Formats: sequence, structure tokens, C-alpha cells
Amino acid sequence: MMKYLLIINLFALYATAYGALAGGRPNAFSEGQNAFAGVVNPANAVWLADRFDLGAFWVYQKSSLTNHDNNPMFPPGKIDLTYRSRNLFTVDAAMHKQVKLKICSRAFDSSFSLAAYTLPSYVKLRTKQTIPITGTTPLRILYRTDVISGVFSLKLNSFHSIGLSLDYFYFSHRRDGYQNSDNPLRSVSPGHVTNNGTDHSNGIGFSVGWRWKITENLNFGAAWAKKSYCGQYRKYRGFEPYHAKNYAPQTVGAGFSYRFTSRLSGRLEMLWTNLGNLPYANNNVLPDGSLNLHKRGSKKSPGPGLNDATYISVGIGYKLNSMLSVGAGFSHQIKVPRKSSNILSHIYMIQTIYDILSLGADFDYQKHHLFLGISYGFRNKVSGFMPKEAGGGRFTGEKQNASLSISWGYLY
Repeated sequence: MMKYLLIINLFALYATAYGALAGGRPNAFSEGQNAFAGVVNPANAVWLADRFDLGAFWVYQKSSLTNHDNNPMFPPGKIDLTYRSRNLFTVDAAMHKQVKLKICSRAFDSSFSLAAYTLPSYVKLRTKQTIPITGTTPLRILYRTDVISGVFSLKLNSFHSIGLSLDYFYFSHRRDGYQNSDNPLRSVSPGHVTNNGTDHSNGIGFSVGWRWKITENLNFGAAWAKKSYCGQYRKYRGFEPYHAKNYAPQTVGAGFSYRFTSRLSGRLEMLWTNLGNLPYANNNVLPDGSLNLHKRGSKKSPGPGLNDATYISVGIGYKLNSMLSVGAGFSHQIKVPRKSSNILSHIYMIQTIYDILSLGADFDYQKHHLFLGISYGFRNKVSGFMPKEAGGGRFTGEKQNASLSISWGYLY
């Protein structure tokens, strides 16, 4: 009998576009605060004054997998999955400019924005020790997506605006410690499985948006991003599903913002991401409950079993005075029930943060805007049993994080 070789697909799914994207700033589908507003909804940008923004984002993460029953194919006890990789740093920048556009003798307000940033789906994992069932060197996994977005926004009238964003995606990936799959029995392309350094792929995507000023105090916004092909990780085409082809997922988001008083405002939004239509939706466990033993890199290759993700986000802001505002937000990802006690089924859930609490403060002085934000990702805990083919026993995966963001904006 072929022994099943466990591959831990610790792949974090795409996080909320608002609240975490582009330095943690509180942009939303129904309103925007800075030059990154068009990244979330392209229709937002035209409502903003000319400005330039710079930001930095720091995440502190902890992730582990605990071997409760001393499965000999894994190190005993708790395995630290973030050894020397607990800190993630990114920086971003954006510029926004209003432009008067004349169409058929009629003048329209329009704008152009350019933004460079890193998606919050940044994954960096590492173990100190070797995992016997996967390979002969410690695990090391990197997934990072950097984006440059060009945004055009047009105000149709005093109530409606539309927008278009053209996005360049630059994917980076590295995978070490999976030598047990680097052979003709387990891979469609031996030699392109593990320990090949960092690989890259890229592609172009686009999104469209609409914003509606329903009343003086109530706004609605919606945006749609197309699923886009973004190349292939050639160095790892013998491991990742569908020969390591990459896609930016289709997303749909919408929401309302409401100004209760001159000082108090709030928002309610929802985002749906079609992750279940990506190659990484392949699961380690087949629908009949048996293990997926297809070769790595094939169209039926085992994978993390991504599901579509739906997020609900609420936020509230209060203006203390002419210079200082504070706010709080909460984002919840609806949890898809696990239908199997097999820890390998939909294993991406081990690396998913479902609930995030955010606090922020904005200080405005003349043409300068400073933003400071902190967020806490509540601990997610997933338990299950390893199949007998992989040594059996109970395992528990845990993940939590916290982040700090700071940005400076200048009105010019």
C-alpha cells in the first residue's frame, strides 16, 4: 500500500480588503479617507482632495501545531510554525490627483490615483526542526502578493460616481522541507517541488466600483474584482495544484456608511471572495472521505481546500475636535463548518483568523494627516485527528496575531 505523505498546506486565505489592506487604514466600500480609497472601491477616489500617503504595517503572528499523541511522523508536543518569522513588515505609498474632464462640452469631476501596497494575505511560516513525514530539512513557506494599482474615478453628478482600477499583481513564493514529495511517485514534475529558492509570477487584474450618495448623511458603495490569471510558479510546478498556476480571486463587496451627527458616524459592509474557484480549493480529503493520493502538481493534486469566504465588517468613528478623531472596527469571517474530523481536511482553516478588532486615531494638522491603528486577531483553534496512514493521533492547530500601522498623508 502506498504510504500517504502528509503535506501541510499552511496557506492563509485572502483577508478583508478593508481594515487591513494598505497599511491598515479604515477605507471602505462606501467611503474613503486617503489616497488608498480607490483600492477598496475605485468609485471612492473622486470624492477626495489631492493628497499623497505613506505608510508602514507591522504584524506579530503566532502559529503552532500540537502533536498530542506523539505521532512518530511529527516532532512530539507543540511545533512552532512561526520560528524566526513572527514579525512581518510592509510599506506602502499612494498618490491621488483630481482632474477636470470635459466630455461633449460638459465638465465632469474625475481623478487618477496610483498606489503600491502588499496584500494582507502575506504568509511567512517556518519550523526549527525537521518534520519527518514531509522531508529532510525544516519547513519554510512564503506567500506574498505585492500590487500596483492605477485608479480612475468619475463623478457622474452630485450623487453618483463610478471607477475603474487596473492592478498589477506580483506574487512571491518559497517552499522548503518537502523532499518526500520530490520523486516520480509523488509529483508530476520532480525537481520542481522544494528548496528551489523564491519564485515569482505576475499578472494583470481589474475592478470596477460604484458609489451612491443617497442622502447628505447616507452613502452606499459596491465594487467587483475580476478573477485574473497571474502566471505560474515554475520552480514549484511539481507541488502546487494545477502546475502552480496563480489567480487573483473574484471578489464582490458592498456596504453603507451613515453620519449620525456632525461628530459620530458608522459603517456596515460585506465582502465575498470566490476562493473556492481557485486551484488551491483542491482538498487533501476527497468527498467520500478517503485521502487524496493524486500526484502533486496535477490538476487533482492535494491542496489546502479553500472555500469561498464571506466577511462582515462594522465600524464607528467619533470626531473629538477639529484635529483628532478616533474609531473602532470589527471584522468577522463567517466560518464554514468542517464536515470531517480529519485534520487534513480544509487545512487552510488552521491559518485563518476569523475575528479582528481594530482601533485607530487620526490627527489632522493643516495639510498633514497622521493615522495610527492597532488590531488584534483573536486566536483560532482547530482540532482533529491525523489519518492512520499518516500515523494517527489527535492534533491541534492555533493561530493569532496583532498588528500596528502608521501612516502620514499630505494634502497638496
